[in-house]
Amino acid sequence: MHPLAYERLKRVLNDKKLVGPDEMCEYYPCHFHGQDCTWCFCPFYPCEDEQTGGEWVLKKDGGHIWGCSDCFWIHKSEVAKELWRALRRFGIARVEDIEERKEDMKKIFSALKEKYPPD
Repeated sequence: MHPLAYERLKRVLNDKKLVGPDEMCEYYPCHFHGQDCTWCFCPFYPCEDEQTGGEWVLKKDGGHIWGCSDCFWIHKSEVAKELWRALRRFGIARVEDIEERKEDMKKIFSALKEKYPPD
């Protein structure tokens, strides 16, 4: 996990609250006005699911990287809230839990997508 993602997710999990729109962020709105910025760094990255709006992007070196700039799904208020509740239900309280419990994260991802299908 990228160090910036680790630190951001750690802060969110430690603060134990949703962020909502972060209008103080220099990049806001990076996806859409009113977005929920709680999961600025997505705990599902890389989900590799094009239904979310993400896609494989060609890098200059010829490799590929998962790009999320067109993913609005995780930033919808209802999805952010339900993800927060799901992490609590599964007892995922640390960034290390996100990294170590991939199968549980896949279950959460699938359940969220079913309840709140990406547009």
